[in-house]
Amino acid sequence: MIPECTDLRIGATAATLHYLRHRGILEPDEWTFRPYSVTRIDGNGQQKGYGYPVASWAWETLGQDTLDKFFDLFAAATDAGVQVYISTYTDTGPRQATTDYTAYMRRPVDGEGKAMYPGTLGVVYRNVTISFTHLEAV
Repeated sequence: MIPECTDLRIGATAATLHYLRHRGILEPDEWTFRPYSVTRIDGNGQQKGYGYPVASWAWETLGQDTLDKFFDLFAAATDAGVQVYISTYTDTGPRQATTDYTAYMRRPVDGEGKAMYPGTLGVVYRNVTISFTHLEAV
């Protein structure tokens, strides 16, 4: 099977926004986009969306070398999040379209966004999800 080339991009600045494939990052197995971060039911019983959009990119398996390309965007190994620029798919109905955003990327940690693949000594991870919050269009 030939992997699909997506239009997903990431960078530390707008000038360094590059396609995942050009960074040597495998295309994710799935991606999500929500136009709000929280939903609540109002007094009339109607569901309402609040907050900034959120998105995620997920892989069934991802090697440490590829994961390190995301970690390189963090200033320190102890940072839990970092502001980045991304281009991700939005919920536009029947056609796929991307929009450029500034966002906060959450560091995936063991048990929350990634799990060590047994027997690989931390070289391969499974169920890796890179989450983005507070998306603002640029």
